[in-house]
Amino acid sequence: EEAGYTVARGYSDYKAKSKDAGKMILIQEEGKDPSCLPYAIDRKSDDLTLAQITESAIDFLTKGKNKGFFLMVEGGKIDWACHGNDAATVFNEVKDMDDAIKVAYEFYKKHPKETLIVVTADHETGGIVLGTGKALQYQKHSADGLSRRISELRKSKGNKVTWEDMKEFLGEEMGFWKQFPISWEQEKKLRDEFEQSFVRNKVVFAESMYSKSEPMAARAKEVMDQISMVGWVSGGHSAGYVPVFAIGAGSQLFGEKIDNTEIPKRIAKAAGYK
Repeated sequence: EEAGYTVARGYSDYKAKSKDAGKMILIQEEGKDPSCLPYAIDRKSDDLTLAQITESAIDFLTKGKNKGFFLMVEGGKIDWACHGNDAATVFNEVKDMDDAIKVAYEFYKKHPKETLIVVTADHETGGIVLGTGKALQYQKHSADGLSRRISELRKSKGNKVTWEDMKEFLGEEMGFWKQFPISWEQEKKLRDEFEQSFVRNKVVFAESMYSKSEPMAARAKEVMDQISMVGWVSGGHSAGYVPVFAIGAGSQLFGEKIDNTEIPKRIAKAAGYK
């Protein structure tokens, strides 16, 4: 700890090291990606979570202070997953954000007269249309994680992956054939990509704003969307309306459709800023 900074290698370290720090920095364990949290669907037991970060921030901001605080928490990888049209990953990211909101809500219950919680988004991404299929729960990794595992499968088999190998792999990773049936057309889509990528070795990586993945992973994701009846308009930002949820002191200021630029103004008004 130098110059008032606290560097925490993990969530548990933070509580022990932050008593007198002026600032708090939470980072992943050494060897992990320091730029962002992993997708919730790919998370390992020693990864930080958004809920842990939220709890740590609230704990830090309420230590020995009586002036109140403003905290902004972003579930930023919801957007990343939507750019990649990866529905199962999106839903896990939304659930992860919900877990962080629960932490804030527990604080609100202890201080209901002086706490305002606002939940919103800066935009919608992908133009997602939700269906009623129930297959998404069987997807074990994000499309990025699936892509990495496909690359590992290539290496482990010395670039001699068979269709039976791929069917077994997709059965484990996506639930295809094992957890639910897929149609002849859907299997053909996967088989055609297998012939292109693994037999002819013509691999053209699928790209979105934040990822680049094996084409087989892209086809598997498309089949999962079909089975789950999830639709996408694009891989970019849309002009769709986003919800604004509010509870607590000043929440009555958020009761109708408003322009997004109004949100910080109304938060400031609720907090008494001039």
